[in-house]
Amino acid sequence: MKTSSFVALICSLGVTGFNAFHSPAVAEGLPQPWHVAEALAGESLSASKSDNLAVVQVGEKYGYQEADGKLTIAATFDNAYEFFDGLAAVKLDGRWGFIDRSGKQVITMRFENVSSFGSGLAAVKVDDKWGFINHQGLMTIAPSFDDVETFSESLAKVRVGDKWGFITKQGIMAIKPIFDEVASFNDSTAWVRIGKQVGYIDETGKFTQ
Repeated sequence: MKTSSFVALICSLGVTGFNAFHSPAVAEGLPQPWHVAEALAGESLSASKSDNLAVVQVGEKYGYQEADGKLTIAATFDNAYEFFDGLAAVKLDGRWGFIDRSGKQVITMRFENVSSFGSGLAAVKVDDKWGFINHQGLMTIAPSFDDVETFSESLAKVRVGDKWGFITKQGIMAIKPIFDEVASFNDSTAWVRIGKQVGYIDETGKFTQ
């Protein structure tokens, strides 16, 4: 494998944020937060744009409001993510589940951690292992991975032990976990590192020139 100076430069800059979706983003401050001037019930508000709804914090709780500031889903959750694919991940009493845009709980609060939905699937953590569920809350890929990320171009990065690979939406290991670091697929290629060697692979796992 030949490593171009361009790829080496990418390596030197580092690849970060692979597992950012596992951390409760709202609790740490949502990306590019915007602040609402009005106050609700004497509490100061902060919110983040969210698919025509906004995650809003009232005291130590989270809910959702319309663009006009109307609170449409009461601030009763311990944490909340933005809406994707029509559902939002919310946390209550130490467990995560999903609500629809009316605020109805459609997937019960039973997970240790979750990602938002993407490509029809959401990553969920059960007994310290990660798998994937569909919109009905059914486990489509058994929780058997040490870490995962949402699907990108029909493949998801997964960690088995201390090595990374990629699976299909059917849970098939499409690219064996042999890499020390990987990025999600973009334009049919993914950045990978094995030891000090870095490069790009295609969707079959072969290194590109």
